[in-house]
Amino acid sequence: MTSFNTLFNRMFQEKSRTVYLIFLIQVFASFCFTIFAAFSLHGDFNVVNDTAKEAINPIIGSLAIFASIVLVTSFPANFIYWIVSSIRNEKINRSQTWRLIPISDTKFLLSNFGTAFLSYIWLEILEFVIVAITALPLFLSSGEIKTALGHANWKIDAQSCWQMLGALVLIILLGYAWYAIVSLLNLSSRSIIDFLPNGSNKFLIFVVRVITIVVVIWLLGYAGNALIGATNQILSLNISENMGMGPVLIQFLVFDAVLTLIDIFLLNKFVEAKQN
Repeated sequence: MTSFNTLFNRMFQEKSRTVYLIFLIQVFASFCFTIFAAFSLHGDFNVVNDTAKEAINPIIGSLAIFASIVLVTSFPANFIYWIVSSIRNEKINRSQTWRLIPISDTKFLLSNFGTAFLSYIWLEILEFVIVAITALPLFLSSGEIKTALGHANWKIDAQSCWQMLGALVLIILLGYAWYAIVSLLNLSSRSIIDFLPNGSNKFLIFVVRVITIVVVIWLLGYAGNALIGATNQILSLNISENMGMGPVLIQFLVFDAVLTLIDIFLLNKFVEAKQN
């Protein structure tokens, strides 16, 4: 039997290639936009704080613009990664090469979902590092930014830390739920197509997709309310209406576990691997 760690490392290496490709395209596009922005400003780089205006070095200003563009382009880049990684997950689920690996279906699915999300975290880390490195010279050299940061009200207590930790765990559970729902949609559709007559499978596939869309909308709304509640708690806004994070995390954990069990059942009983 192949160990879970061995399979996990192998899948992570495969999916990291997608991360590097998306990241390189993002960096190249940001570099091109930075050159265009620098020429548009004609070398006139300034930091404005209320009525104060401070001129900064053109190189430092260009680096700051690059950091801003990378930050902005991270949203479409991350969205593209979620789509590409979901497709990649389903190809692995049905790949004869991967399915022939001697390991249980439970470990196989957990490895597939886990490596996809960990690769996303790796993409976020790469984006954060390059933004931090290119924005740091501006923060170190600008007196106006130092003044603004010094006047900021930084107040973080234990309750806010727990809310931030809960929000982070919720995002992880939500990311896992995304991959589990996509797999449920794909595996259930393949099972219906393979085992039911043509006359009835189209209607059942339509029903499955409608139910999946409804579940996704509910999931996003429910998670959004919980994240807004956590944000209110951190910012000390409207605390009395906040939703408790503990029950939400337990519900999402149970939801993810149920989806995983259904995916494992479909993968093991109804979905046959195909040649690459």
